[in-house]
Amino acid sequence: MKMKMKMNMKKRYKYFFIYDVYLHLMYKIALFLLCIVNVNALYPPMNIISSSTLREQPYNSLLKKMKTHDVSKIYFTQKMDKVIAETDADDIADYSVTYINPLVTDNLVDVATENAIEPVFLHDPTPSPYISFAGDIFNSAINSFFPLLFIISILRFFSSPQSPMNMGQGPGIGNMKKDAKADKIAMQNLNITLASFAGSEEIMQECTEVVSYLKNATLYQLAGAEVPRGILLEGPPGSGKTLLAKAIASESQANFISCAGSEFVELFVGMGASKVRTLFQNVRNNKPCILFIDEIDAVGRQRGAGINMANDEREQTLNQLLAEMDGFADNDGIMVIAATNRKDVLDSALLRPGRFDRIITVPYPDRKSRKAILKVHTKNKELEPNINLDYVAELTSGFSGAQLKNLLNEAAIYAVRQGKTIISESNILDALDKLIVGLVKQQDERSEEAIRRVAIHEIGHAYLAAYYKEYFELKKVTIQSTYSGAGGYTIFNEYTNVTESGLYTKDLFIKRLIVTMGGKAAETIFYGNEHVSLGAVQDLKQANSLAKRMIGNYGMGKKLEAFYNDNVVDDRNPFLGRSLAMGDKYSEKIKDTMDSETLELVTYALNQAKDILADNREGVTKMVDLLLNSTTIQGDVFLDLL
Repeated sequence: MKMKMKMNMKKRYKYFFIYDVYLHLMYKIALFLLCIVNVNALYPPMNIISSSTLREQPYNSLLKKMKTHDVSKIYFTQKMDKVIAETDADDIADYSVTYINPLVTDNLVDVATENAIEPVFLHDPTPSPYISFAGDIFNSAINSFFPLLFIISILRFFSSPQSPMNMGQGPGIGNMKKDAKADKIAMQNLNITLASFAGSEEIMQECTEVVSYLKNATLYQLAGAEVPRGILLEGPPGSGKTLLAKAIASESQANFISCAGSEFVELFVGMGASKVRTLFQNVRNNKPCILFIDEIDAVGRQRGAGINMANDEREQTLNQLLAEMDGFADNDGIMVIAATNRKDVLDSALLRPGRFDRIITVPYPDRKSRKAILKVHTKNKELEPNINLDYVAELTSGFSGAQLKNLLNEAAIYAVRQGKTIISESNILDALDKLIVGLVKQQDERSEEAIRRVAIHEIGHAYLAAYYKEYFELKKVTIQSTYSGAGGYTIFNEYTNVTESGLYTKDLFIKRLIVTMGGKAAETIFYGNEHVSLGAVQDLKQANSLAKRMIGNYGMGKKLEAFYNDNVVDDRNPFLGRSLAMGDKYSEKIKDTMDSETLELVTYALNQAKDILADNREGVTKMVDLLLNSTTIQGDVFLDLL
C-alpha cells in the first residue's frame, strides 16, 4: 500500500513538473512578443500617454493654465477619458495628465479654441508588419500549447487534495487559516476610526467601551468586570454595522480576523464544522484577537426551521460554532463581533449571554445624525455655500448611511454632467428624485389627454395632503414620467415630531389612507366609475397593506382591538417550513373579521377622499391647469396657491 502511494506521488510530481515547465515556456514567449511589439517606440504620441511617470493635474488647474496661456497643446485619448497637456518651458516640453469625463470634452475644446491652443485627438496606430508577424507567432503558440496545457490542468485538478475525488485525503479540507497580522495591518491602513461613524452618540459610546475593554482589560478585571465574549451588531442594511466593526478593529490594535458567514456553508457533510474548528484554532494562536463574522445569519439560523426539519450540514456547522464560542476551550483574549440584519432568524442558543453578551442595535439615523453623515461624506466634495444641509437631512427621512453616501455621489455625477466640479443644491435634489422615484424621462411622448389624466390623479393626492396640512408636509407634485413606470408622483411626509417619535395614531393613519386614495377618487369624480385607469394600482396596494397592519398589528379595529397577527409583521415569514408543519394558528372567523375590517377602512378612506375633492372641485380644477402649465409645483408654492 505504501509503495503504491509513493508511485502515485511520483506521478503527481511528474505532472506538476511538466506543467510548470510549459508555464515557464509560455512566460518566455510572452516576454519575447512584448519586446517585439513595442508600440510606444513606434508612435511617440502613444508613448506620451502610456507613460506611468506623468504628473497628474486636477481639472480646475488645467482650465486655469489654459486661460493663462501656460499650455501650448492638449492631446485627447481615443476614449476621451484623459487629456495630456503640453507645456513649453525653456524650450523643454513638459507633459501632465488630467483624468476627465467624456462629457466635458466639448467644454475643453471650446476653452482651447478661445485661447489659441491646438487640440489633438489621438487614435490607435495602424499595426505594422512587425506587429502582424508577432501576432501570428503568438497565435501559433496558443494553438500548439493550449490543448496540452488544458489536459495537464485537468490532471492536476483531480490529483490535488481539495478535489472531490480526494475528499478527506489531504490537508486542504476545511482550510480556514487567516493571516491575523495582515488583516490587522489592512484595517489600520484603511484609516477607519470611530470618528468615521456619524450615527447615534449612544452607539458610539457602546463601541468606545468595546475598544477600552481590549486596551484596558486589567482595569476592568480589578473592578470585577469581565470582558464581553461576543458583540452582535444588529440593524437594517446600510446602517453602518460593518463600518463599526472595522473601526473597532482599527482602534483596538488587536489582531484581527474577518470572514463571512457564507464561508462556512458547504455541500459536503462535516466540511463546515471543520472550517469552524480550524478558524477558532487560528484565532487562539493569535491572542489577543478579534474575530469578525459578517452576515452571521447565513450559518446561525434557527435549527429545525427547514422544510424537512432535518439535522442538515448547516445545523452541524452551527452546533460547532456554539461549542467553540462557549465550550470547554479557553477563549480568554478573544472577542467575537458579528453583524446581521436578520436577528429574528438567529438561533436562541447563539444569542444568549456567554456567546453574545452585548447586542448593539444600529438603526437608521435620525435627522441630526443624517446631517452629521452628510458632513462626513462632503469632506472630499466642494459644495456651493448656499446649500442647506438641514433641509437635505429633513428630505432624506428614512435613508440609511449608505443611501446618504450614494445620494451625494449621484449629486456629484450630476454636477460633472454639467461640466462643473462644484455641487449645487439642484444637483442634490435631482439625485434625490432619482433615488426615490427613478430616472425621469427627458422627452414626454404621451398624448395631452393622458397627461391631463395624470395631472388629475396627482392633484388628487397633493390636494388632500395640503388639506390635512396639520398632519402632512407636501414637498412636491409633478407629472414628469419616470422609467420606473410612474406617470407622475407626489412627495409628502409626516412632520418630524411624528416620524422621530414614532407615535402614530389611528387618526393619522386614516388621514394617510385618505391621501393615498386621493388619486383614484379624483379620477372617479372627473371621469366616472367606468373610466378609472390603472394608475391607482399601487395606491390600492399601499392602502390595503397599511389597513391590514392597522387591524392585525396595531389594534385599531372595532372588533379586534386586542388582537395581534404574527403573519403580517413585515409581510414575510422566515420560517415557512415550521409554519407549514404546525398549521394555521388563526380560525376562519378571525380571518374573515380581519378582512372585512380592512376593506371597511379602505372603503371609508376612498369615500372621504371623494367627498373632499367633490366639495372643492373648482379649486382642484384650477390646480390641475396650473400643474399642466408648470409640470412641477413645489410644496410651499402649492400651499400659497391654495
